[in-house]
Amino acid sequence: MKHVNLLFFAFVALLIVSACTGKKDGISKRAADSIRRVDSIRRVDSLARAFELNYPKDSTLDNTARFLAGLPQLSKNSLSALEADKYWVDYRTQMDANWKTMYESRLVKMQAWEKDVFSKSVSDTLRLFYPFSGPDFLHASFLYPRNKEYVMAALEPIREVPNMKELSEKNRDRFLDSLGNSLRDIFKRSYFITKHMERELHQVKGVLPLLYFFMERSGYELMQQKFINIDSSGNEKEIDIKKITRYKTPAVKLTIRNMETKKLKTVYYISANISNEGLKQRPGFEIFISARAPFNTFIKSASYLLHRDPFFTEIRRIILKNANCVFQDDTGVPYRFFRGRPEWKQQFFGEYILPIGDFETGLFQKPLDSAYKAGAQPLPFSLGYHWTTNKQNYMLFGRETINLNK
Repeated sequence: MKHVNLLFFAFVALLIVSACTGKKDGISKRAADSIRRVDSIRRVDSLARAFELNYPKDSTLDNTARFLAGLPQLSKNSLSALEADKYWVDYRTQMDANWKTMYESRLVKMQAWEKDVFSKSVSDTLRLFYPFSGPDFLHASFLYPRNKEYVMAALEPIREVPNMKELSEKNRDRFLDSLGNSLRDIFKRSYFITKHMERELHQVKGVLPLLYFFMERSGYELMQQKFINIDSSGNEKEIDIKKITRYKTPAVKLTIRNMETKKLKTVYYISANISNEGLKQRPGFEIFISARAPFNTFIKSASYLLHRDPFFTEIRRIILKNANCVFQDDTGVPYRFFRGRPEWKQQFFGEYILPIGDFETGLFQKPLDSAYKAGAQPLPFSLGYHWTTNKQNYMLFGRETINLNK
């Protein structure tokens, strides 16, 4: 894979050099330079497109992901016969129905809002940092559909996905049943419940099956997968999945491709404790994240952890130092860190009410309540803890260079 990338960049450099040399008769030097620049850009774009279209694909990986997503195989392979399993047929039927309901009630509204409102405020050329994400690639991809890199970080573990062909029919059916159960909270509530996740992820061997599910159902194909550790210097070091529990900052790096546009994306899921104590033991995490600055940050349904002083002050500092935009509900960075600060423009969506009963009322932010009452825009979809009432709140904080919607 390293050789593929080196060849790509070597060809790009060669094209740029060749486009910028030579002589054009009968036109001014300025016009010739302009033509050369346009020509070189076109050639680079063409080569980049060819690179994406011909990117090597791990078909076994994608076949497994489609099977777990309850989607038929793209071509006949060793998993095709398992699609005749009655339990897989029932699983597919149920997942199709659940996805359809969620798409029509939530995702299609998010897509329209992202296109008409959100995209006008947020730069889609920046990377996305999604702390406390769990395996929720789903909502990140619908809110940031054009981002080329996503960095997710959460406690939930990464484990090797079992070979579906080697499982007995009984164990395979049990695996799919657990996977379906682990998705119920996302379908119904739009977020994962920690205690449910702990139980179900033990059965489905970590976050990978859920990541696969969301990627495939969202219209992506899985091209490559690499297991890495982020060392103390913030560098990626490839590791053996069978030894992943030995490392403090393990991650999976997934290369995916949009099946419609054929655009490539990179998704990192880092399994790590990002509390102050956890980051103290993982100095490379901040280096790795900060190297991607400036980035967009997305926070939702985060159990108000960023309000818990002094336990999560470091990850809050990293976000405020490096983020260009922060899109969050009230469980994210407390409003006092944005209020009255000229470097942050602010915009409010939805309706702000008391935290749900699972959390203490002391987390209610009166200044934020006043800001909402002073003026908030509609939020046409429900995403977060207030799923029973649909009284959800989201806020966008952008550096002064960002043009917020009026």
